[in-house]
Amino acid sequence: MVVMEADGDRGWLEVLRREGLSPVDGVLQAPLSGLRSDEAYCVAFRDEDTGHWSRVARFRTALAGDGWRVVTFGATSCLGGNEPWRTLTQAAGAQLDFFAFLVDTVYADGSVELDDYRLSWSAARTTPGFVDVTASTAMVATWDDHEVGNNWTADGLAPGQFDAALRAFREVMPQGRGAEGSTLWRQLRFGSVLDVFVLDGRGERSGTDYLSRAQMDWVKAGLAGSSARFKVILNSVPITDLSAIFGQGAQDDRWEGFPEQRAELLGFIVEAGIEGVLWVSGDVHYAQVGRVDPPGGAGADQFEVFAGPGGSFANVGAELFQGDPQYAWMSSVWNYARFTCDPGTGRVLVEHIDDDGSMLNSVTLQL
Repeated sequence: MVVMEADGDRGWLEVLRREGLSPVDGVLQAPLSGLRSDEAYCVAFRDEDTGHWSRVARFRTALAGDGWRVVTFGATSCLGGNEPWRTLTQAAGAQLDFFAFLVDTVYADGSVELDDYRLSWSAARTTPGFVDVTASTAMVATWDDHEVGNNWTADGLAPGQFDAALRAFREVMPQGRGAEGSTLWRQLRFGSVLDVFVLDGRGERSGTDYLSRAQMDWVKAGLAGSSARFKVILNSVPITDLSAIFGQGAQDDRWEGFPEQRAELLGFIVEAGIEGVLWVSGDVHYAQVGRVDPPGGAGADQFEVFAGPGGSFANVGAELFQGDPQYAWMSSVWNYARFTCDPGTGRVLVEHIDDDGSMLNSVTLQL
């Protein structure tokens, strides 16, 4: 493995080389150290036996603690079908700071053993759009149900199934270390601009709890302690009150099915006076920009953006609610969402982009 950086007229300079690494199911992961903050690097892998080089991948390291500039990231969800995922290829050209895979990156329903899950991930990681976007920037990922099994619950899994699904997920979607004791939830810092809180809204559900108590306490403490201008919460399923669209249907697959914890977290954000919060979610198979609650609700002044679907079937029924004051904009077209976060103005430009690179919608949120 060789990590290179661009350095003006001198061209590419080698800054790190590591030998003797072995891939797992076609994927090679290796920790990198000694890199400078807020710097663009390229990485490539060479097969020592054949001499062949991998595709060159690019990433930019996060800002240091006091770093301050515009940060841009992308997100999508639900990638079942619509190969080769052209929205991801569109995202690859944007030189994003990171790209978020929110939920249902694979549809591994019916898998039980590790080899079964690896087959689903192998198909995803070799799809052109996935290859393009993951070669263009860093990735951040969480999961929902289809990475394990449709609407799974812990007591409905076969022995060892959860561990097999999680292992296959981690093999393809590299992640830094999460909070102590967590599976996937973690906080990622981009200087003074952006704190990203990655939730695991599926793996720790129990009874009336959407999040484990440890995860709930962690996100509340992180939000309260954050000095970043923006606090982006990457959410597997929406926290928005969608009762006007879906009624009571499938509430147990959204935050609405866990009303006590929903009220706890939204109320905490309000009572603690936490500013700059933006929810980003997937799963519902349509794009949306709107407010978390209608007027009078705890989340009436908080925004949530739905990203995707990138490939799964579109929920066309949602478009019947176009123009609703709470659900300001929505679309069932395959898409990814791009977020341009300007700490100087406190504004986030939200753009939804389709397979052909056309702008579906553009709106600026003041946070």
